Amino acid sequence: VGVAQCRCVLPRPGLPNAGKSSVLNALLGRSAVGVSRAPGRTRYFQTHFLTPSVRLCDCPGLVFPSRAPPELQVLAGVYPIAQLQDPYSAVGFLGSRLALPPLLQLRPPSGPGWTAWELCEAWAEKRGYKTARAARNDVARAANGLLRLAAEGRLRLCMRPPGYS
Repeated sequence: VGVAQCRCVLPRPGLPNAGKSSVLNALLGRSAVGVSRAPGRTRYFQTHFLTPSVRLCDCPGLVFPSRAPPELQVLAGVYPIAQLQDPYSAVGFLGSRLALPPLLQLRPPSGPGWTAWELCEAWAEKRGYKTARAARNDVARAANGLLRLAAEGRLRLCMRPPGYS
């Protein structure tokens, strides 16, 4: 009999940042493919042999058209925070569903309620985030920081499924 042929191929399709590469590394018992907290680390299709007849395949995450709002996709880890053009809408989405000021112990706003910008400004002030030239509060850095807290699970956003009562 000649060279053993692969009889079983196990692809791992799924959403970005769902743990496909981590599962492959665990099955192989070594760090065969790179992993990252941020989505988009796996850039190309990769094949590894578990046994001579079992091949494991890792591929980049598949993003399907979604009815979920883009802000929720960011908070779910499907869309990279670093690629956001407007992080404030995602911060507003988060702030409308969580009581961020008491959770983060932020100073009260100057106006009647909290806007996404005011949340970011208060977080920048608390963390000491300043712009390089004018030494103003760096609200863009604060917005990214707040979104990373949520994406990493340090701020827990839980929502009921549609139609749940």
